[in-house]
Amino acid sequence: MNPSTALQKYGLFVRGVTTLSAAEIETYRFPKSKPALVLVGNIGSSYWPVFSQSPEFLDGEAHPLDRWSRRVAEAIAAELPVEPVYPFEGPPYYPFQQWAHRAEALKQSPVGVMIHPDYGLWHSYRFALLGADFEVNQTQSPGESPCINCDAKPCLHRCPVDAFDSNGYDVDRCANYLQQTPQAECHSTGCLARYACPIAPELSYAAAQGQFHLQAFLNART
Repeated sequence: MNPSTALQKYGLFVRGVTTLSAAEIETYRFPKSKPALVLVGNIGSSYWPVFSQSPEFLDGEAHPLDRWSRRVAEAIAAELPVEPVYPFEGPPYYPFQQWAHRAEALKQSPVGVMIHPDYGLWHSYRFALLGADFEVNQTQSPGESPCINCDAKPCLHRCPVDAFDSNGYDVDRCANYLQQTPQAECHSTGCLARYACPIAPELSYAAAQGQFHLQAFLNART
């Protein structure tokens, strides 16, 4: 069973596969008959052309991307013997970051976003699919973080209010600046620190997508 074909029309990809532990199946009350979990997400702006024309994006209601993701996942589940799992359901929330580290060669970046050796910071996970058997190659490889050999670390120096440093991400400083400075460049492009990363700049989000994610961040704060 390979969900890749069903996902193509939505601009989504199979990002990796992992096998759930017995403890995870019990903790989250997943069906024992479906121990494999496939992570589904975007690479760059792959889903943006479809999502930005969707009813969820255009209706002006809250959480358009989550609602779109749910509709897409349910459509996939109608075609394949799978059960969708979402990162935005909770609390308690499912450990998507843990699953992602098991399924792909990801490392933590200095700005907090998981960095991929090929996609850089330009990727995310929209949902996962539980199934009994998937025809997906597990290509996860530990490797080393591409950030190790990045001496300049421009991501830590691009933020206009220095919200990122070796100690982490100062969310309040970032949000306060954005709320108080409507003319900030961040509003027209998205997070400047993220765009400063030298890994896979060709996959950086389209400006409209960057604006969308920044506004979603601010909406969540209010």
